[in-house]
Amino acid sequence: LDESCEVKFSKHAEMRLQARNIRLSQQQRAKINEAVKKAEAKGVKDSLVLMDDVAFVINVKNKTVITAVSSGELKQNVFTNIDGAVII
Repeated sequence: LDESCEVKFSKHAEMRLQARNIRLSQQQRAKINEAVKKAEAKGVKDSLVLMDDVAFVINVKNKTVITAVSSGELKQNVFTNIDGAVII
């Protein structure tokens, strides 16, 4: 994969991944990259990406994961400041 197309993780998102014991395989990272490309093609600025049992809020323009939420925390959660969602 071209590094310029690769989705980055903010420090906050990296801390969330560690705290919630979420480990991403290369295949999952590739799926996130594809989801961002789809969102970008539709003009989405900030997207909620649902993959397996994890939700990510991603700034599409900057290709940066802002936060990650595991399945146990998804219930009763409200996601704000998004204008699109991609389910993979």
